[in-house]
Amino acid sequence: MIREFYVTCRVEKWFVDEGCETHGPYLSKHDAIADAIEAAELLAKPKKAINVVLKLRGAGAELIWTSKKPRIAKVLEDVDAVGGEDADHPDLQPKPAGLAEMRV
Repeated sequence: MIREFYVTCRVEKWFVDEGCETHGPYLSKHDAIADAIEAAELLAKPKKAINVVLKLRGAGAELIWTSKKPRIAKVLEDVDAVGGEDADHPDLQPKPAGLAEMRV
């Protein structure tokens, strides 16, 4: 079973709900999300995923963060299955470390 932290807004205040526990209110959505991710990182275990989900009334739920890491072996298998033709795809290339590398 996947453990989930839900970031929600009630009466213009932000909360983090996990099971029957509620944390908050937070002053901003950013603060609530940051706290939920920090808690999830501390509680995450290798074989048990924890998700942080943004859930707003009248809208669907959006996965913001997960402790489950993509299996690189599976990604490489998928590339090999199509003959390696996607090896030059931008999503499979290393990303710059920060904005400094993007400046001209």
